[in-house]
Amino acid sequence: MKINIVVYSDDLTGEDVALLLQGIRDCEQKSFPHKEIGVFLFAPALTTPEAIEIMARIKPPFTCGLLALGGKPSESAEPCS
Repeated sequence: MKINIVVYSDDLTGEDVALLLQGIRDCEQKSFPHKEIGVFLFAPALTTPEAIEIMARIKPPFTCGLLALGGKPSESAEPCS
């Protein structure tokens, strides 16, 4: 099973994004303990350091997905395959 979720928002604060991503991660761990969900974060309003810090706070950390800022993807992670 491959699951990739796109999160895009110009309106959510960094804290809101962190809470949303942690909620997705918690649900994944509870409902799909042997699967990994990839999250694609498009957050043009956040700086690269802010977005990286938010992703680093998610526990356990995502191991696949793509961090993107302003529509330009970074090379920090890969989609879940």
